[in-house]
Amino acid sequence: MNSNKQFIAIDLGSSSISAMAAEMQADGALRILGLESKISDDVKHGIVEQRTGASSKVIELKKLLQNSSKIQDISMVSVGVGAKSMKLMPFSVTRFILNPNYVTDILLEEMTEECKRNFQLSNLTVFDIIPVSYYLDGVCLDEPAGQAGSQIKGNYNVVVGNPLVKENLGGFIDRTGLVLEFSPLAVEALSTVLLDDKEREDGCALINFGGTTTTLAVYSEGVLQQLLVVPLGAKNITKDIQELGISEANAERLKCLKGNALESLVEDPIYVQIPSTLEAQQPVKISTKFLATIIEARLDETLQPIFDVINKLPFELEAGIVITGGGSKLTNMVDYMNEKTNIYTRFGDHSDWLSDYTDEKYYDPCYAQLVGTVLLTDEYRKEHPIEETVNEPEKKPKLPKKKIGEKITQRVFNFFNDDNKLN
Repeated sequence: MNSNKQFIAIDLGSSSISAMAAEMQADGALRILGLESKISDDVKHGIVEQRTGASSKVIELKKLLQNSSKIQDISMVSVGVGAKSMKLMPFSVTRFILNPNYVTDILLEEMTEECKRNFQLSNLTVFDIIPVSYYLDGVCLDEPAGQAGSQIKGNYNVVVGNPLVKENLGGFIDRTGLVLEFSPLAVEALSTVLLDDKEREDGCALINFGGTTTTLAVYSEGVLQQLLVVPLGAKNITKDIQELGISEANAERLKCLKGNALESLVEDPIYVQIPSTLEAQQPVKISTKFLATIIEARLDETLQPIFDVINKLPFELEAGIVITGGGSKLTNMVDYMNEKTNIYTRFGDHSDWLSDYTDEKYYDPCYAQLVGTVLLTDEYRKEHPIEETVNEPEKKPKLPKKKIGEKITQRVFNFFNDDNKLN
């Protein structure tokens, strides 16, 4: 890198791989230097299944970014990690305090390592260990280090998943000749830019509508309390529409241009005529009201497990629900969420983290994870200077969030340019 404040973040999507070059400015705002994407089917549900294909695309993206961002020495990248297999498991560790008779940082690290060993014995990979609470001789303490006592209990939320997620990620990055600098949880990257401290504290559900998965992350008391990945996403809606006898490309365009998340909100329905995939057949006529029925039915199936988790939470979501991801841009998605949950819902907005005069195309929610990955990597790099510790084990950084009460401005996103028409 030409500067310790320049970063490359990669998003391994199910339909494309994207790479963003960005620079952290002195005022804490992020300046996007360039962004490149390649269509890809090398990643399935968060696992890089085709290492050769993925690595060749990243090498191409590196060359494109070198031209568009004017960063000639791209040697390190960060990748947000999210996968269908990921889940959150509670775990507790109790230790007696002998000599010295106070809690040390070493003791706390040993307790964390015990968490990791416990799940590795079950053939699971640990992606993150989140301290929830500590009890020293029965008294709850936020910061037990340095406190005297005889027994300490730590309660943790441990994010685990399929070992192939990490193994294949490292394997394909090695083939590119690049160094994997940092790999934060994708949900943490998103929450970094979409939630503030008060929302995390008061209770907030973050739902990411991806192409092949839909992810729920619930925060309360400042930490991740629930994590659920549903193996259904926006692509499943497209496939349902495709079953009407039209091409995948036209099904996707129809969904975005005329689709509606709620059938009841379709006013003055019209018929849309689309070429059939069978040459001998007449064009397919689809009612926008019937189209909404298809979409709502698939949304109900996809989100029911998420609604079940939300309904069983032992605390209130005082900060409501925040939605993001490409699938969240479907018409009337906020109304759909409000009707199904009776909980205040808003779109996530990461634009406050971007520098002045940033092109508005980067306000699109599909870039939120990349922006969050850069911000977390900046904090990681402060604790792990490049020259000394680039290959050291990762430690989760602490990132200051937006100030309480900072206004989040909702934006309207355009799905297609005017020249994108059904054909």
